[in-house]
Amino acid sequence: MDNNKKDIFALKKEYRKRGKQVRAQLSADERAEKSQAIERRLFQWEPFMMAENVSAFISFRDEVDTHHLIDLMRVMGKRVYVPIVDKENNELLLSLFHGYHELEESDFGVLEPRKDTWRIKELEEIDFILIPGLLFSKDGYRVGYGGGYYDRLLSKLSREVPRVGICFEEQVVDYVPTAEFDEALDAVVTDQNIYFVNENYK
Repeated sequence: MDNNKKDIFALKKEYRKRGKQVRAQLSADERAEKSQAIERRLFQWEPFMMAENVSAFISFRDEVDTHHLIDLMRVMGKRVYVPIVDKENNELLLSLFHGYHELEESDFGVLEPRKDTWRIKELEEIDFILIPGLLFSKDGYRVGYGGGYYDRLLSKLSREVPRVGICFEEQVVDYVPTAEFDEALDAVVTDQNIYFVNENYK
């Protein structure tokens, strides 16, 4: 690893720590209220409302709560796809979501469906994707948890598919460190704003 990559790696580690601290400072009531505000913004946004096949992460710990959001999407008739970590191939797979009863805790502590081959869907079926993260910049980059799973997934996804980060307003910063493999988002939705990176989605 050259010195520049070492510097970026170390800087991202610091930003990761900062992002965790920011979220931890919010109370459970604040997170719940802000998560509902994010839902309202999404449901007032045409690109999201038009989407039929949405990839959404299943929240854990102090992330934006997506459980209620997923329920609402399914009530609306949207098909929801949730990620499964394929450690063997170091990638994320997307599985059609049928209900919380079928989820089990992964090695990372995240709830995910059992890895039944017939339920794994091709990326071509997705027409909108929601992305988690610890910090997001206003120009569409993010600091995740360090595994690079979402960047590898996005690198295979059509650029025609809206790629949207969701987070609390406190997690938005002017700058995050980036490396060559980092994928940019089209927008970041918070409880207070939608930060548009791709003007086509305004």
